[in-house]
Amino acid sequence: MIKSAHPHKRLKEHLFITVSFSVLILALLTILPAAAAVNSWEISPENPTLGDTLRIKGSASPEEEVEIQVSFEKDVQASGGEYEYILEDVKIPDGFNNRFTVQASDARNLNVRVKMLIWITKSSDASGSVATVTQSSVPPGTYQIKMDGDAKNGDSTVNLKITAVQRIKADSDGDFSYSYNTKAVPPGDFKISVGGTTRKVTLKGKTSAITPAYPLEEIETVTEENSSEIREKMENNTEAVLNSDQGSGNVEHEEVHESQPVKPQPVEKSGLPVDTVYMLGGMVAALLILILYSKRK
Repeated sequence: MIKSAHPHKRLKEHLFITVSFSVLILALLTILPAAAAVNSWEISPENPTLGDTLRIKGSASPEEEVEIQVSFEKDVQASGGEYEYILEDVKIPDGFNNRFTVQASDARNLNVRVKMLIWITKSSDASGSVATVTQSSVPPGTYQIKMDGDAKNGDSTVNLKITAVQRIKADSDGDFSYSYNTKAVPPGDFKISVGGTTRKVTLKGKTSAITPAYPLEEIETVTEENSSEIREKMENNTEAVLNSDQGSGNVEHEEVHESQPVKPQPVEKSGLPVDTVYMLGGMVAALLILILYSKRK
């Protein structure tokens, strides 16, 4: 009886191990991260400029949770043994299980101060040469984040690695979308991870436009005035040239006429005609004769 009890006990132990292992596998399959269920995703614009809003779209299993992670690094030069870096207008979109992590390398400690309405500070001393501060369940909103502390080696450079993690849920068709504003991200390379797949994105800085010495409106006005003055001067000059051309043409024409031989014109006789003179002379003579004759009588 004693010998037959041992095989029965071993059978029960074997059955217990098998059932436990099956339950463990089932539990692992059930709680498997949704990241593995992401089929594909894309980002636009592909070549963003500082301040652009990145839009991430993809497909996963229906109703699955998708983890999206954005990380970038910044080298901060310490001064007087202290370092400081500020992020302005950090926008946290809607989501759940948000997490914000800052790692400071070559630092003695790290203070992360977050301001929405009031300042909230979370600090950590370095372990080795790396100090880490993590804040979970960050509500959506716009924040100002200040990171400061003591550098490990005086005025050395401290490397800050900033990681933002957020989980979103795909719809009933498995489609998901996510937006991330790059206003707070420094120009350069940063990483985006969606469902465990990581891509590197290069953020270009904004090119500052050269401000003209005079406003554009004034330049246009001056240009229009100058052009109108130039047109008037050109018209006046053109008229003067035409007039001078006409005058010179007349002079030349007159000169040509003067140079040509002049035909002799008949000379008009001045004074009274000869017949008239003779007639008048005769009348005068007759009058004298009458006068002399009358005196004799």
